[in-house]
Amino acid sequence: MVLDAYQPSPGWFAHNPDGIHGIRHVARVLVWADRLAEWTVGQGHPVDIEVVRWAAVLHDVGRLDDGRDPEHGKRSAEWLSENHSRLFPGIDRERIEAIQYCCTWHVPSDTEIPEMTSELKCLKDADGLDRVRLGDLKPSYLRTSLARALTADAQVLLDATRQGTGGSWELVRAAAIERGWWR
Repeated sequence: MVLDAYQPSPGWFAHNPDGIHGIRHVARVLVWADRLAEWTVGQGHPVDIEVVRWAAVLHDVGRLDDGRDPEHGKRSAEWLSENHSRLFPGIDRERIEAIQYCCTWHVPSDTEIPEMTSELKCLKDADGLDRVRLGDLKPSYLRTSLARALTADAQVLLDATRQGTGGSWELVRAAAIERGWWR
């Protein structure tokens, strides 16, 4: 399956890969980011789905804790700069920069962002959908009609992946496959 190729290593995370911003979180964000990117393309807007998927997986690797950490997006982008050649030996510089842009700018409010690219919009909405895990998902903050329509599904995926046996990635993968959300 396509999304299997994006599985992160626990060693990529500066903080706890099993924490609230760890592998389980980025796997759920990947599910939503992928759906939003496909939908965006279907709406006739260009989007680099590869950038969206990798940004979903890498956007929180630079977190130092699970609290307020406004610089974690920049650190995630820096981590990618330092590690991209061994992780993605064939990926072009333009795509790396687009992933870094998404990582860097997923944190600040929309009013502070130099340009809201299609890729960044997909990431921000996907990350926003997983705020359900924190109890503060605000549909009115989501940028796309599809994201607003997915809020109930975000709760379903969270509930299905909160507990269980196996690794974090596998829990999300199995729950998303069961619902037809993993490709």
